[in-house]
Parts: sequence; C-alpha cells; structure tokens
Amino acid sequence: MATIKDVAKVAGVSIATVSRVINRANNVVPATVAKVEAAMVELGFEVQGNRRLTINQGNDLLGLVVSRFNSPFYGLLTQGVEKIARKHGRNLMVLSGEYDEAREQEAIDVLLAKGCRNIVLHSKGMSDKVLTKLAKQLPGLVLVNRHVEGMEEQCVWLDNGEGTYLATKHLIEQGHRAIAYISCEMAVDDKADRFNGYCRALEEAGISLDPDWIEEVPFGEQGGVTAANNLLNKGLPVTALVAFNDFFAAAAMQVFKEQGISIPERLSIVGFDDVLPECYFSPKLTTIRNPIESMGMNAARLSIEGKDSALVRAFQPLLIKRDSVHSL
Repeated sequence: MATIKDVAKVAGVSIATVSRVINRANNVVPATVAKVEAAMVELGFEVQGNRRLTINQGNDLLGLVVSRFNSPFYGLLTQGVEKIARKHGRNLMVLSGEYDEAREQEAIDVLLAKGCRNIVLHSKGMSDKVLTKLAKQLPGLVLVNRHVEGMEEQCVWLDNGEGTYLATKHLIEQGHRAIAYISCEMAVDDKADRFNGYCRALEEAGISLDPDWIEEVPFGEQGGVTAANNLLNKGLPVTALVAFNDFFAAAAMQVFKEQGISIPERLSIVGFDDVLPECYFSPKLTTIRNPIESMGMNAARLSIEGKDSALVRAFQPLLIKRDSVHSL
C-alpha cells in the first residue's frame, strides 16, 4: 500500500506538502496540488476518513483558456473543444488570458481550484520554459496553436512558417517581386514563424528584402488601417502584400479601395487564418486556412485521452485561392 512518503517522492515535494494537500490547506499553489493529486492517483493512494481529493470534484470539467473572447478565431477554437467536451460528457469552462502571462496563469489557477485537471491552453504570454514546467506538473494540460520543443506530446500546432511561405510563393508565381508584409507588434511565437516563411520564399526567388515593405502594427482592425496608410505614405512601393491575419487584410483592403487602389489589378493581397466570412471582402480574399477548430478538437481529445493517443499534433496550412490576387 502506498504511503505519504511514496507520494512525496513521485510528486517531487516534501511529505509536509503532501500532508497540506490532503488536509486542503490554503497555502499550497494549485499547480502543486495538481502534481500531488496526480501522484496519489498514479500510486492508488487512499485518503483516510471522509476527505476527497479535489481531482475527483472536477472530473466532469474540461477547461479552455483562450487569448480573447472577441474574435471569430477563438470562437472556432472554442467550438472545436466544446464538441469533444460534449462527446465525453464534460462541462466546458472557458476563461481568457488576454495575451498576458499573469492573466493566463490566473486562469489556469482558477480551473485547478475548481478541480479541473484537463485543460486546453492557448497561450501567447507564457514563455517556453514556464509552459514546459507546467506541462510536467499537469499531464492533462495541452497547448494548442503553439509548438514548444520538449513538450511536443502535449502540443497541437500549425506550421505557421509554411503558411506565409505558401502565400508569398503564390504571389511570386503570379509575377510579383515587390511584396509587402503586415506583421504584428506583439512578440508572440507565430510572429517570428510567419515572418520567416515570408523571408524564405523571397530568398528562394532571389528577391532582396526591402525594409520599406514591412509594417509592424498592433493587433486588431486598426492595425491593418495603420499599415495601409503607412504603405500609401511611402508611395505604395509594392504590387502585393501578405497579411499576418485576415483582420489586417480586411482593414487594409478597405483603406486601399477608399484611396482608389484597385484590388487585385493594382495590389494583390493574401491573408491568413480564413476565419472571416467571405462577405467581409470584395473581392473575395485569397488566404491561408488555419484549421483551428480541428486543432481544438484534437487538443481536447489529447487532454482527455492522454499522451499515447494517436492523434495528429502538427497541422499543415492550406492556400485558399480566391479573387484578391492578380497576375502581372
């Protein structure tokens, strides 16, 4: 029969910490509680008396932490996770991290305090080091839309660099050589990946990168407006552009049209994500499809079914050709 000492050894904590978890002391951080309880379950440790582990109180929950609520992108992610939650008889609890490390950790702590041990996390604020440590403490934690080396078994992600590579290559194949790129100011992981894919396509085609082609702007539609105005102020030294996301593309497209720039005859545009309805665009936007709903479904399955589940973790982007690209 397992003892407190055995639990402490497996969890990597002191016997006193195990005792505090058993007695539900309020001075133990939720992540440590989760780690101790996981060790108890693994060893078959039985708590004496009428005490019940919080892990047994939250086994009907599936937690989801998104970056923001006001975006179709996160709506699709939530939809995918919810489908799996329902299939497994789980209630879905959704919180927002607001692209901030402290807010993301707070959201996780709230879920852990509710006894939830299966969590799908969309994190843009936490460092790779913090996430790797958290993943070791929480076997039911799965990171979605981000790849972290060393915790691949608990990640479901998109090859973002390949997406912007495909977008830029498509424009090059249509004869474009002066291709702008609208990026985001925030230092999120996919910022570098997507920019690198754009640069790789230019390099393969023997095209030198011009700093005047690059615009870094805040997230949101206003960022796309700013980028478009900046390019216009520079005399629009390009014939095409790749946008970090569809929101940038939609806002920029509207500004260009208001200034009499014909799309795609004068300026070709490719977006990224394919999460906005086609009615947002005239002409319809050529873009890179990000299968975020499918990634959400697989992340939820992985969280519930465990690391040994034979699920796709690395998703590939797809170029969706519509009407916003014109050949030179």
